[in-house]
Amino acid sequence: MPGHRQSRLIDHPAERLFDIVADVERYPEFLPLMQRATIIARDDNGYQTEQTLVVGLMSQRFRSRTTLERPQRITVVSSDPPFRHFEVKWAFTPVSPTRCQVDFALDCEAASLLLIPFVQMVVVPLATTMVAAFEGRADALAARQPFGSETRK
Repeated sequence: MPGHRQSRLIDHPAERLFDIVADVERYPEFLPLMQRATIIARDDNGYQTEQTLVVGLMSQRFRSRTTLERPQRITVVSSDPPFRHFEVKWAFTPVSPTRCQVDFALDCEAASLLLIPFVQMVVVPLATTMVAAFEGRADALAARQPFGSETRK
């Protein structure tokens, strides 16, 4: 089952990174290959989304369920095609008021042999850039607006 794990220290508060990862509808603005991400239902613990990933002429739409445990954890799961298994886990551990340890894990398995190339060419490469993309987003937002001055959704 393809997967990816990454752990790194980031110079932003855990709450800021949590909020950026939780803001799924902004992903197309900064996340490579993400064409669309829409929240289709919300509840007290998180939300359901429909996302579209695109590389070249190949695109795949899928739904996922995100569980939010602010500000420590975010878990995203999908059993929607193209996946037999899809799970993303984010953990945010404060190290100081301005730094945190970010742990990221992706585990996925294609639902059919025809979808294995999609997982190998799109999902796994996207996972290898995820933490850096979110760190870059945090840097860009911090340059425009210091932490604590933004309005939360």
